Amino acid sequence: MTRAALGLAVALLGGCARDDGAALVFAAASTVDVVRHVTEAETAAGRPASVSVAASSVLARQIAQGAPADVFVTADPDWIDWLVTQGVALIDRREVARGRLVVVGPADAPSTRSVADALAMAERIALADPSHVPAGAYAETSLRRLGVWDEVAPRVVAAGDVRAAVAAVETGTADCAVVYASDAQASSRVRVLAEVPEAVTPPIRYEAALLDPSRGRAVFDAIVGAGDVWREAGFDPARP
Repeated sequence: MTRAALGLAVALLGGCARDDGAALVFAAASTVDVVRHVTEAETAAGRPASVSVAASSVLARQIAQGAPADVFVTADPDWIDWLVTQGVALIDRREVARGRLVVVGPADAPSTRSVADALAMAERIALADPSHVPAGAYAETSLRRLGVWDEVAPRVVAAGDVRAAVAAVETGTADCAVVYASDAQASSRVRVLAEVPEAVTPPIRYEAALLDPSRGRAVFDAIVGAGDVWREAGFDPARP
């Protein structure tokens, strides 16, 4: 994202967030279904909340540039740590869920026996951009540990976030994608071809950070307490 585009995004977010007094949640793309469910429930209960969705890296940079987020939900806690180094004050932070990686293909794709088999059949493999998006970085690390990255890398199609990687398979832009299990569950147009072994997958931890308690405390607590919603959406439970 260019500096000009980032500035425009911050300005637009600032305008829509502060005009109506709603709490603003910045949510990683992979968490949108859960966070939107929570913000809609909060709004219905008389505590207005809205959500802005993008890759964790994009949202963190917007916050560091002054975007008025009250809560930040990320697929990589390192981005919360990075915000601290940028001088952003955190009131609270909690792990809210865990994730897993899978390889998905079109809904009518044939079954495969392993990650290597699923990727071997694909000419174009969608990943959220490994250079800055958590889902893609986790996928690259896992594929390196499986010993297939060097063969796969020339066929990778980088997507802006993990939902865009799923969409690439849905539209035929890619033959398969390595995404979170929760994103696979959210789409009826893809199927899981293989699960990435937990032994080679870095810990995938979703965290929420409270940035402004005057606006964000209620929705932050609701996101942290929405364990059943996270599980129904295909996430694994948070760990103490």
